[in-house]
Amino acid sequence: MEVIRKLNLTDLDQMVSLRIAIQNYDLKYINDNEIILDESKLREKTKTYIENHLDKTLFMFGLFIDDELVANCGFYLDEHFPTYNNSNGFYGYICNVFTKEEHRGKGFQKKVFNECFNYAKKMGITSFKLSSKNEIAIKMYKSFGFKQIDNMYSCKVNL
Repeated sequence: MEVIRKLNLTDLDQMVSLRIAIQNYDLKYINDNEIILDESKLREKTKTYIENHLDKTLFMFGLFIDDELVANCGFYLDEHFPTYNNSNGFYGYICNVFTKEEHRGKGFQKKVFNECFNYAKKMGITSFKLSSKNEIAIKMYKSFGFKQIDNMYSCKVNL
């Protein structure tokens, strides 16, 4: 049976497992010299992050089939100065968009993304951001009204 719902700490182990799966999938976009944690440390830090932020600044949704989390999507609140076109200064940064490989191509991600996106809009979030290199995912994001904007820059420093 297919169920879509907001995730909570009782789903912690499954959330962590899907997050690690996302990271492993994204390894093809990461140079080996950029990896600073092994998987067990990443799993531990991910679990702590979710425990500390879920339902405060991180909101997660999942699609379950027979009690197995097969797709998830979330957003975290990113607060900035208010602007003329974003009066409350909040952005919903879409994250953790992932479907287990054996369940892809069935529309599950679009359903869970829609649930997550609508929840954020009900919270009053009117501006959203995300990043992706996955062409299939980008096509879905565009169907929700996302557009590519090239004025963002990033910098990574070593501590």
